[in-house]
Amino acid sequence: MKKTIVALFFIFVSLQASEYLKEEYFTPTNDINLSLITQDTRNDKVIYRIERDRYLKRVRSKDLLRILKQNGYRRFKANRSYVTFIKLSPVDLSPLKQKLLEYFKKAYKEIDIRSIKIIPKMHIEKLPKEFTFKVRSGILLRSHGTVSIITPKKRQLFFEYFMDASLPVYKSRKKIKRGEVLSLRNISQEYIRFERFRALPVQNVQGLQAKHHITKGKLITERDVERVDLVRRGEFVSVVLKESGLEIDMSAKALQAGTLNDIILIQNRRGKKLRARVIGKNLVEIEAPR
Repeated sequence: MKKTIVALFFIFVSLQASEYLKEEYFTPTNDINLSLITQDTRNDKVIYRIERDRYLKRVRSKDLLRILKQNGYRRFKANRSYVTFIKLSPVDLSPLKQKLLEYFKKAYKEIDIRSIKIIPKMHIEKLPKEFTFKVRSGILLRSHGTVSIITPKKRQLFFEYFMDASLPVYKSRKKIKRGEVLSLRNISQEYIRFERFRALPVQNVQGLQAKHHITKGKLITERDVERVDLVRRGEFVSVVLKESGLEIDMSAKALQAGTLNDIILIQNRRGKKLRARVIGKNLVEIEAPR
């Protein structure tokens, strides 16, 4: 019994000491040293080299794990098939880094960006003092991607960026029906590492409802929500008719649901159908033709 307990203890300790290989490692030179992974300079050696005029080297995780084990490092594991080693650029890219930082912070108000690494995809001597910053569509969905700049001489230069960041997101606590208003009863906020999204995550759920059925545990994105209906189909609404500087109030039945500034179809008491703009809760406006 004692032996079993001791064995289980050592298994537990070994599991706790495990360390997963990173997706990317950054090196200041073309040499890829063992210490870049292990952080142990006492048993250091070059295990790979990045080819001249290249800025990265991609290796299979299982090959890297084998090298680590051969050198006495057995604590590492892999949850990805490949590991990428990237050579840092000696060029000062801080102005470009600042542009990228501002771009992401404008989109994600509460993002925590720990680091941004930018690598030129071609040889450059220095970054121009003036340039136009360009991004591709979908860049806000990925922590790793490509950006470019346009120089005063109209030359386009491409750069690869790698971002280490986290941000708060909302996830469904249970199945949410279409049209159900989002609140803390059916969603919860979690802080996750930013890697890749299928669509922009919702940052403020106030005044939003489900656009379709949402399954339990799903990350809520802008594709999943819409503004809460101020007018529901079949309900009676107050109608403001503006004509010759006068406002005439009447009531009508909403034939369509709508949110703020939506144009919906309504029917007055005489059965006439009209188009009206939603301006408030159960309140629509009609402008008389001029």
